[in-house]
Amino acid sequence: QGSCPSGEDIRGWLGIVRGMEKPPEGVEWQEYAFRRSTDANPFPAIMGRVCPAPCQDGCNRNQVEDFVGINSVEQFIGDTALANGYSFAAAGEDSGKKVAIIGGGPAGLAAAYQLRRKGHACTIFDDHDALGGMMRYGIPGYRTPRDALDGEIQRIINMGVETRMNTRVGKDVSMESLENDYDAIIWALGCKSGRGLPVPNWEGTSNCISGVAFLEAFNQGRLQLVSGKVIVIGGGDTSIDVASVARRLGHIT
Repeated sequence: QGSCPSGEDIRGWLGIVRGMEKPPEGVEWQEYAFRRSTDANPFPAIMGRVCPAPCQDGCNRNQVEDFVGINSVEQFIGDTALANGYSFAAAGEDSGKKVAIIGGGPAGLAAAYQLRRKGHACTIFDDHDALGGMMRYGIPGYRTPRDALDGEIQRIINMGVETRMNTRVGKDVSMESLENDYDAIIWALGCKSGRGLPVPNWEGTSNCISGVAFLEAFNQGRLQLVSGKVIVIGGGDTSIDVASVARRLGHIT
């Protein structure tokens, strides 16, 4: 649990799934596990699929045999919640405060979720036409199924979160107006800029693109074909996604 950046009560919801902690009367254990899981993180179906799972490195079962498959359990909790139509509790008592959230990715959406639980009104400003940030535009749909992503986002919006899509702060709306209209501003822009190569004159070359820009173009439908040889420099999750997308688009053998 100490290895989880989101501070999830992993031992708690594992205990519920194992049947060690019983749910209250009239509540299914699946819903009880969902409530415990989403107290810290409202995206179990997506996180269970794409989280690099530092918790599994920190799992003390490694000292015995192997870590508990925590990602798999979290995905089960999330998928079951979507299939059963579990929703979040209604927003807390109205506090009279309004918060502007700049960025509609996982950080901005999670902030909106926690703010609504406390009764604060909030509006998400995002410069895309759909919410999700890197979950939608930085990861291909075969890894983050859009029905699961849309379902987990809609659950948050249904708590009474306002959205301003295709709106870029500083261009379509001024910072001065946000400072005047809202009690607080949360910046949740994320890390959507790709890292360039440490090579002179890399910027502006016609046949080089960052992995993040490549995936965003694909996920927005702007990139529909690649041809010839594709070289991917790097060996992390993003580079594997790029290579997988390139094969799907270019029928590379």
